[in-house]
Amino acid sequence: MLISNARWLTPGGYFEEGNMRIEDGRIARFGSKLEPKKNEDILDARGYLILPGMIDPHVHFREPGQVYKEGIRNGSKAALKGGVTTVLDMPNNRPPITTMKRWQEKAGRFAKKSLVNWGILFHATNKRHAIDSRVKSVKIFMARSSSLTSITDEALLTRLFEWYDRVSIHAEDESQFPVNPAEDLPHHERRPRKAIVSALQKIERSLKRLEPAKRPTVILCHANTSEEMQWARRMKNEGFALFVETAPHYLFFTQEDVQQAWPWLKVNPPIRTAQDQDALKQGLAENLIDFIGTDHAPHTQNEKRSAAPPSGIAGIEWVLPLMLNLIDQNLITWKQLHRLICAGAAKAYGIEHRDGIKEGNLADLVFIKRTTQATVNKKIVTKAGVNVYEHVGCCWQVEQTMVNGIVKYRKGKFINEEPGQAV
Repeated sequence: MLISNARWLTPGGYFEEGNMRIEDGRIARFGSKLEPKKNEDILDARGYLILPGMIDPHVHFREPGQVYKEGIRNGSKAALKGGVTTVLDMPNNRPPITTMKRWQEKAGRFAKKSLVNWGILFHATNKRHAIDSRVKSVKIFMARSSSLTSITDEALLTRLFEWYDRVSIHAEDESQFPVNPAEDLPHHERRPRKAIVSALQKIERSLKRLEPAKRPTVILCHANTSEEMQWARRMKNEGFALFVETAPHYLFFTQEDVQQAWPWLKVNPPIRTAQDQDALKQGLAENLIDFIGTDHAPHTQNEKRSAAPPSGIAGIEWVLPLMLNLIDQNLITWKQLHRLICAGAAKAYGIEHRDGIKEGNLADLVFIKRTTQATVNKKIVTKAGVNVYEHVGCCWQVEQTMVNGIVKYRKGKFINEEPGQAV
């Protein structure tokens, strides 16, 4: 395939123009003088900007166990609409992914059903498991998120750091949650700030018990407080192998918004104050935050409207336009966008050949253009059925999404169901 009249974002944060040849699913060559070969397909990219496909390293597609909430096929369609070409799925399924047998069964489902590229995390327990290189990371939940108990014991945390080379951590220390809270206690007080501070302290002490060569790569999931930004700044300056993720809902909403849009904005960890949001934006400016993960966690509308609504926000379907909103607000540069949507996560999780638009990389490409609220595609794909970002006012839209050199989404339609690849 020859992509003509292309204008694409480079890893350096600037745009180049010309033609782009795709061969065997990879970016083979750039050049303004590239001519079509005989019988070669031509895709005219005039009028679009081409971005690298986004890696979303934090999704909950709910399969196996809760397909009625989303499912791999439907979740991957929502990903395509949002400009996401690779996902990493969390292991707190029903049952949780705590054995390689369960991991392999889940991987079989993704291999058949996912329209985007995929990887799967493994659920940490108090037992050591032999995991192979296909496991992208081991997820440590310091607050309960499945049928398993949380991991708050510092000695166990240290052992987990010894056992595994890469860990992703939900850093809320559940032992600091109030016991028997009053029914009217707000969600952010049920999961207080001190739980995050305590979790960070335990993580740091556990890491420092180990010799530097024996410490794992640590990924701090869904950071959302000023304390996490301060801690990350210091830990990175001290040379720890630390990567930091935040989610769009922490950048676009505050506790005041939660009060107005309860329970749709109920999420774990909770959305916090405007001051915390400012700290996150400063973290973006300082490159303390390495990548964006949506923490796409859909629930049905009936569940959200119930007396005890579950925590979770569906966000993957709108993520790339939301990130471009940050460009328009001058909160990040194009170079920072590149790192936040693909290069940062690729480095953190060891994902090869998907860290940008480069010769030799796989052709995961997203074609975007400016739009207006009057022309934006408002059809919702996720089974959550709600777009909590509807009033943000995004001025960009994903027009086409290409995975491994195959256009799978174009102008609101899914046009190819070739499965994605394991990463």
